Amino acid sequence: MMSCKKIQSYSNIPEVHFKSYTAQNSVDLLGNKTKAVELVFTFIDGDGDIGLRQIDTVAPYIGKYKNNFFSTLYVKENGEYKEVANISVSNYTIPYIEPQGQNKTLKADVKVKYEYAISQENDTLFNYDTIMYEYYIVDRALNQSNIDSTSDIVFE
Repeated sequence: MMSCKKIQSYSNIPEVHFKSYTAQNSVDLLGNKTKAVELVFTFIDGDGDIGLRQIDTVAPYIGKYKNNFFSTLYVKENGEYKEVANISVSNYTIPYIEPQGQNKTLKADVKVKYEYAISQENDTLFNYDTIMYEYYIVDRALNQSNIDSTSDIVFE
């Protein structure tokens, strides 16, 4: 008697889902006080075309698409979230992942680390105690995932 297990199929458009975060007051390698956040999210992509290689430096992987993870930072002030547009780095590159076997579906957890300077010669640069992120990914075919968001991220 033979048994076949049906391969579950997923959309070729990636999906992201918030998983967890850690947030802490920290110190960077130079001894500067910082606020550090590690965001963890899960993605699933039916055709497994996630990630960019170091050689991906020509169209369409230039300009906006030189990265494939995009995030927006929001800070909570007086109970309402406001976008912070002057943060220099909020987009990153998920490295190329080669799916193995017949089923090309990729499922993975991704960790993204952010670090913000708290002070520079007594001038407070990042004095927020509650933040959140909205984020999405783009696959190699330039399919954009859903936009997901974190829960409130609170610094003690």
